[in-house]
Amino acid sequence: MDKKDWRLKQKERLKSYQGTHRRQEEAVLRQQLLQMVSWKTAQRVALTLSLPFELDTQPLINAAWQAGKQVVVPQIKHQTMVFVEITPQTSYQAGPMGILEPCDATIVQSEAIDLVVTPGLAFTKTGKRLGFGAGYYDRFLVNYAGPTVALALSCQIVLDLPQDKYDQRIMTILFDDHC
Repeated sequence: MDKKDWRLKQKERLKSYQGTHRRQEEAVLRQQLLQMVSWKTAQRVALTLSLPFELDTQPLINAAWQAGKQVVVPQIKHQTMVFVEITPQTSYQAGPMGILEPCDATIVQSEAIDLVVTPGLAFTKTGKRLGFGAGYYDRFLVNYAGPTVALALSCQIVLDLPQDKYDQRIMTILFDDHC
């Protein structure tokens, strides 16, 4: 399968994976992240505003704020992904890819981000990632020197993925061994 086929398959798998077991698995993954040293020591964390079929990131955003961390989320500006700060008072609008983006926010430089929680459709346990196809994260990560982590539901863990020379690996893939 090529990447386009993989993306279609993975979106369907994620959309159909619903219910109590999924919610429990998401809770386990979020707890794993909250126990990581890189999370505990981070002052500024990059997260995403999740789409309905993705792992729900709102509990992580809330946990970061409760811990006194600054939260930054991606925003597309002039065909480039930048990260902008959000607060509980932030208002949002739909961005170019249908993902919520802050209406007015301050850009945060990549070197000021302590941890990037990276989204994706599929992952290998060794850090390969299948993104959504626009290449925004790969272009960002090529110049990002800090730690990266992804939270992968059981339906997102695969043995191998097609890779291009531009694809960036994720340092840590969190998954539930009990699934």
